[in-house]
Amino acid sequence: MANVITEVTRRAIMDFLSTSGIDWAGRLQEDDFLVRLYDLTAMPSTDHRVRNAAGDIHQHRINWRDWQDDWVFYDSRFNLLHGPDEQFLRFLCETAHPVVRPDTDEARNLVAIYNRELAADGWSVVEAKQISGRPVFVPQKIGQRAQVFEEPTGWQKVDRQLQEVRLRLDTAETEEQYQTVGLLSREVLISVAQEVFDSARHASQDGVVPSETDAGQMLEGFFTAELKGGANEEARAHAKGALRLALALQHKRTADFRMAALCAEATSSVVNIVAVIAGRRGRSL
Repeated sequence: MANVITEVTRRAIMDFLSTSGIDWAGRLQEDDFLVRLYDLTAMPSTDHRVRNAAGDIHQHRINWRDWQDDWVFYDSRFNLLHGPDEQFLRFLCETAHPVVRPDTDEARNLVAIYNRELAADGWSVVEAKQISGRPVFVPQKIGQRAQVFEEPTGWQKVDRQLQEVRLRLDTAETEEQYQTVGLLSREVLISVAQEVFDSARHASQDGVVPSETDAGQMLEGFFTAELKGGANEEARAHAKGALRLALALQHKRTADFRMAALCAEATSSVVNIVAVIAGRRGRSL
């Protein structure tokens, strides 16, 4: 999909962050900030002495500080200047996240500046929920209601992938783009299954250990073991029903907004159920 947020708008926001003295990574180290959005270990290094982007960034920004403070805006690995709108918006939202910027007034003021620039391109950053009384922001097309998943689970890869599902759903317009929502939802379920599945505790009914990508079998085993007994019958049925719906919708060949939205909602529901069972809800993350 062609970008809506122009280079003019992006440069205006980048220039503001570069000249205002506001640290885009907030109170975090820059590599700690970026790992909330990207798998740095899977990205290449620009320095032959280290293996990946994680080591590269730590070396040049934490140890030596020989890169300019605005380096991230022009690094081709992140491509914030020309990359997809959803990635740029996700980056902006993260700069105002309470983990990154705990001062609520500072976060709101920063978002207000973003919105003055984004308005020309039909986008805004809005408060979706709160964590420990502090606002969490998400992108929203002007004139539309934001679709919001629940609070983060704390599993970084799962949270990152869920955010990507939401952003893709919000911007999808073609059948192929709606199908992508299903494919990304599948990756979410694989990731959350890998976080919680224990082959010793969550044995499958046929006794065969599922593969590392068989989210259906892993989560079925997880729900059966963790929600066993008559007292959990309804919860177990709901959890497995949400899982079956998510798995079924991921493979629909004729995709539209309704199918993609149902798939995203079912996937989110499965993640939330898993997070509750695993004790990941109700914490300040």
